[in-house]
Amino acid sequence: MQADLCVNLVPLFKSLPLSDKEELESLVQHHHYQRQELVIDPATSNNLVIVAHGSARLYYLNSDGRENVIGLLKTGDYAGEDWLFGKENENTYVEATENSEVCLLSRQDFLNLIKARPELSVKMLEQSMLKMAGMQRQIELLSLPKVEDRLLSYLSAYAEKIGKNQFSLPLKMKDLALYLGTTPETLSRKFALLAKQGKLTRNLRQITLLEK
Repeated sequence: MQADLCVNLVPLFKSLPLSDKEELESLVQHHHYQRQELVIDPATSNNLVIVAHGSARLYYLNSDGRENVIGLLKTGDYAGEDWLFGKENENTYVEATENSEVCLLSRQDFLNLIKARPELSVKMLEQSMLKMAGMQRQIELLSLPKVEDRLLSYLSAYAEKIGKNQFSLPLKMKDLALYLGTTPETLSRKFALLAKQGKLTRNLRQITLLEK
């Protein structure tokens, strides 16, 4: 079934005919990872990583060994296109944040695919630009000195994206804290602060942004 194909989750491959997707799927390796298990590290980074079910975080280690989250991957997200094109991975990791099924596509198989389907290079560039825009938004959030400002900006941007002021928090508190460069405990306090200021209401993961 087309819906069962791991590669069908990735926007990059959605335009391929079903027969090509099935051929590509035969090249993909399916793996199951436990929570906190590494999927990719600098020694094993010559794969495209596709999250088929579950979630993972993409992070790098700075000079003092501190983790800096680059992105949070959920079902259908992928990472590693830079490595497929030969960029060396010096300090980047992908770690499962829950028990997850991950599909890996090797660099050589991917390069063979690009040669056979050169139009995918253009699509890869388009998707990379979208991902870079997302990373830029995160950098802008982290530049805000106050955690409550980062949190409110994130929630406002998400509400604008989905066109609703009432929604379920799209990330778990731990993952959102990592994304915003803080801790779950601090994040809980900032939610309470924003509620006290009349900017939102929160019932567990249900968020309502209030009109200013």
